[in-house]
Amino acid sequence: MNTENFVEARFYQNDATVKIYNDLGPDTTLMINCHSKNDDLGTHYLKYKQHFDWSFGLSIFGNTKYWCDVYWNNNRAQNFYPFDMLRTNHGERGYRDYDLCEPCAWRITKDGGYRYHNKLNFEEWDKVYNW
Repeated sequence: MNTENFVEARFYQNDATVKIYNDLGPDTTLMINCHSKNDDLGTHYLKYKQHFDWSFGLSIFGNTKYWCDVYWNNNRAQNFYPFDMLRTNHGERGYRDYDLCEPCAWRITKDGGYRYHNKLNFEEWDKVYNW
């Protein structure tokens, strides 16, 4: 991969959208609170199959990061990063969410957090977080 093209492409990509779905099951409300260093998106209550989404501009330095706390049925808070440009993916170096977040969609289930992928035109959900 040509590093110059990667940096140039990253510089011109200036916004992103994250969408998080409650896939916990019927009669289970997901409480979610997401924030970044500069933004607190507040607490949201999602019924089954509802989603919460937000859009934001990306830092030209490549360090944009959002993290969320999720709760349901009085469980302890589960923390995850739905968007983190600097986070590595399974021990590999690189920008985890740079090229994997189009769209940047997540499903929250009772066993973990799943991120949407479109690999070679084959749609799938990859488990990224275990609770």
